[in-house]
Formats: sequence, C-alpha cells, structure tokens
Amino acid sequence: MEESTVGTRTLLGDPRKGVIALAIPIGVALFFQQLNNIVDSLWVAGLGGSAMGALGIVYPIYTILIGIGNGLGIGVGAAIARDIGHRNHADANRSAAQGIVITLVVSLILTPFLLLTAEPLMVIMGAGDTVGDCLAYANPLYLSTFFIILSGVMSGMLRGEGAAKRSMAIQVIGALVNIVLDPIMIYTLDMGVAGAAWATVIAFVVSCAIAAYWYLRDKSMYISITRSDYRPDARVWRGIMSVGGPEALELSIMYLFNIFLNYVVIEVGGTDMVGLYSTGWRIANFIMIVGQAMGGAMVAVCAAEYGMRRFDLIRTAFRYSVVTSVLMTAALSVVLALAAGPLSSVFTMSDDLAYLHGDMTEMLMIFALFLPVMSLVYTGSSLMQSINRATGGMINSLARNIILSAGMYAAMVAIGTLTSLWWATAIAEILGGLMMYAHARIVLRRVEHEESVADPRAGAE
Repeated sequence: MEESTVGTRTLLGDPRKGVIALAIPIGVALFFQQLNNIVDSLWVAGLGGSAMGALGIVYPIYTILIGIGNGLGIGVGAAIARDIGHRNHADANRSAAQGIVITLVVSLILTPFLLLTAEPLMVIMGAGDTVGDCLAYANPLYLSTFFIILSGVMSGMLRGEGAAKRSMAIQVIGALVNIVLDPIMIYTLDMGVAGAAWATVIAFVVSCAIAAYWYLRDKSMYISITRSDYRPDARVWRGIMSVGGPEALELSIMYLFNIFLNYVVIEVGGTDMVGLYSTGWRIANFIMIVGQAMGGAMVAVCAAEYGMRRFDLIRTAFRYSVVTSVLMTAALSVVLALAAGPLSSVFTMSDDLAYLHGDMTEMLMIFALFLPVMSLVYTGSSLMQSINRATGGMINSLARNIILSAGMYAAMVAIGTLTSLWWATAIAEILGGLMMYAHARIVLRRVEHEESVADPRAGAE
C-alpha cells in the first residue's frame, strides 16, 4: 500500500490533464463494452426475430442492474476521491469496503425479486410468443445480480483512487471473454439465446476476480481494506449514497422508462422492431463513448478538487470536458449517418428481419442528429455528482425521460409511424441535453456561492 500513487497525483494535478488521463482508459473500456454489446446483438440476430425480440425486451432490465452497479460505483469512487482530497486514507479504505457491503445487501434483495417476477414481468412488457426466449436470456443474468453490480462498484473503486488503467483492464478483459464465448455458447454448445446470457455472466465473474486479486494481493494499490473496514458504518454509507443513491436511481429510472418506450415501439413496429430498436441504442451508446468517458473522468477529478474546495479548477475541468465531448461526438455522429445503411444490413441479415432494413437505417440517421447535444447529459450529470449534488442530475434525468416518453406516446397516437417515433426521440434528447447542461452550471454557481459564504477562502487557494 502506498500513501501517494500515480493515480492520486493525477487527481490532484492539472484538471485538464487529469480528465484526459482518466478519460482515455475509461473510453477504451467503454469501447470494448459497447463493442461487446453490438457483437451480442450480431450473434443473436442470426437466431432470428424471436431471439432478437427477447434481447430487446430483457435489455432494459439488464441495463437497470448495470445502472445500479455503475451508480454505486460512481458513489464509491466519488467518496474515495473526496477522501483523497481530504488526505484521509482510512476513510478511503472504509468507503471501498462499505461499497462492497452495499453491493451484497442490494443483491440479496434484488435477486429473489427478479427471479420470482420474471415471467409475469415479461408478459407485461409485451413479450407475447417470445416469453420463452426472454426467460432463457433473463434468468442467468438475474442469478448473477451480485457480480453484475460488483463489477461496476469495483470499477468505481479503481477510478476513485485514480487507477483508471486498471479499471479499463478489468472491463476490457471481461468484454473480450464475452466476445470469445458468445459464438461458442450460442452455436457450438447449441445453447441459443441462453448462451449469450451465460457468456455475459462469466465475463462479469472474471472481471470481479481480477479486481479482487489486485486488492487482496497487490501492495501498490492505494486502497488497503481490512476486516474492520467491512463493519457497517452509517456515516460512510451516507457519503457513498449521497452520490451513488441518486445516480443509481437516475440510471434505473432511465432504463425503467425504456420498458415503456419498448412498449411504444412494439405497438407501432412489432416485437421484431424492438430488438432492432435496442440495437440502435447500443450503436448510439458506442458513439456516446467520448461523452461517457469525459463524464466518468470528471467525477473523480472534480470530486478530488471539491474535497479541496478548488472551484476554479472544477470549472476548468467542466468546460474542457463539455467542448471535447460535443466536438468529438459530432464527428462520430457524421460517421454513423454515413454508415447507417451498411450497419442496418448487418443486423437485418436474417430473412424474417430483412423487411425492417429501411426503418433501422432511418432510425440510425435520425439518432446521429441528436447525439452531440445528448453528450451534455453525461458531463452535466457528472459535474453534479462530483460536487455532491447528484440529486439534481436525478431530477433532471426524470424530467428528460418524462418528456421523451410523452413525446413518443403522442407520436404513436397522433401519427403512428416509426419515423414519428424517431423524430420525437430526437427532439426530446436535444432538449434534455440542454436542460442538463444549464442545470449543472446553475448548481455549480450555487454551491460555490454557499461555500464562499461559509468560508471566504474557498476557491481562492
């Protein structure tokens, strides 16, 4: 264990250099994660429309688990980064340990609930004749809730102490394991859509095992957890959940709304289209990697600066992240628009999906229009997380998703075409991105003012 590591020095140095130093490995990890999601869809597409429909219907629930893990990981990472900013090593260790304890508690509640409600929930979500495939894909994921959430928490722990390259490593290795196992388990072992789920589960277990090995055996890590750190600590829980709770809730709300959006897509385009719709969002998330990476890096860097009350450096990191993410996402969106047709051909290659080629192409082209502005959602929300005002991001996300759901429902009722759904999505996401950006700036000014009143030296160091 070291009192000062390369990671902690990165957090406490030039914020622009810190953001880019953390964003690159986070971006690489996200690249492989999104590549894995797309490869999943590609292999499952070969099974036909029923399997693709199952993937689309279960995907929002799976992403809720991912969102809970990532949200808690952000909370743990922000708590560790603040402790580093305060030069409080003991609290950083406790924050990491309590993050694992929270993961266990949440998993013990969620796992039986998901398994018991699996079938009726699939029926409510419009599974219809695909309910068998839905359960085959969902049950392995539900059984592995602990590892899915723990993977996000451990990634947050690593980012919180500035070890973004190690966080990248566990996610890249997990994604590669999944990519290799997909065709073997789906086709070679003839497990079908269940094989895709088990490949994902094994990948999460491998990622968690590597991170656990580092923390148990590698003495160069900043975090060094002892048995006493696992004793429940209400103060540390509050510190983690003040950011992790709203962020996990924000992500869960976003993905819960996706269940309703899936219903709207099924009503207009059928169960075959909902699989392609979820695939379209997987491709969109691939384009959004820069915004997500910059946001993830901001949380650790700005939380450390907030621990030292250096608001001028927080503003610098925020401006840099916003400009970089918008410009780079715009460039990638142009590529998406140009490649929309060939990409759609890949995912509609089976005979029973070919008729949706044109609809998917149009969807991807319209998605390309709003993604640059949507990147503001990630940087704005991350700013609020880093200064311990994550509830603002949650409220903003709730409002954005209400607008999106209302817009898509109105388009379904008034027009009833897939094209109208895509345009409703574009309008709502552009408005949502601008809302999050404006909200983040207002919250930062308010927090800085409150701190300056409490301590006139704040931000002037």
